[in-house]
Amino acid sequence: MNITMRHFLFTVLIVSAFGTLTQAQVDPEKRDARLAAFRAEVFTRVLNLTPEEAQGFWPVYNEFTDKREQVQQELRPAKQLDQMSDAEVEDQIKRHFEMKQREIDLERDSYEKLRKVLPLRKIAKLPMAEREFRESLVKKLQEARERKMERQQNRLPGGRGRR
Repeated sequence: MNITMRHFLFTVLIVSAFGTLTQAQVDPEKRDARLAAFRAEVFTRVLNLTPEEAQGFWPVYNEFTDKREQVQQELRPAKQLDQMSDAEVEDQIKRHFEMKQREIDLERDSYEKLRKVLPLRKIAKLPMAEREFRESLVKKLQEARERKMERQQNRLPGGRGRR
């Protein structure tokens, strides 16, 4: 469950881009529900969760991700680094290390909770499931972008779809 801030920010970026590229007019709640369903499908497959395990896993995992997101939001600087004084930059760096420690504490707490609902081998596969989810999401994003570009080319005069 060792997820770096970089991975989290990458995932947030992908999720944001995925939402805007797939369908601009999709209701955010529908988009979030589709994303959650996709995450559940990937995690269930990679971790090979039984229905009973899934019932215990998702509340713990969702709580962990919500708390992790809160910790990371607290770290976001109020202004750009180039606009900060040296003291503000130093404070930001110290806050970064504090946030990393809080993330580790969250991971440890989640691990203890997951031990009650999942076998150790499945807990150990959690980083693999997160990586698979991110990679699959990137692939879906690329496919959506390609389909969009193809549709746009077919609409252009002289495009492949015109006769």
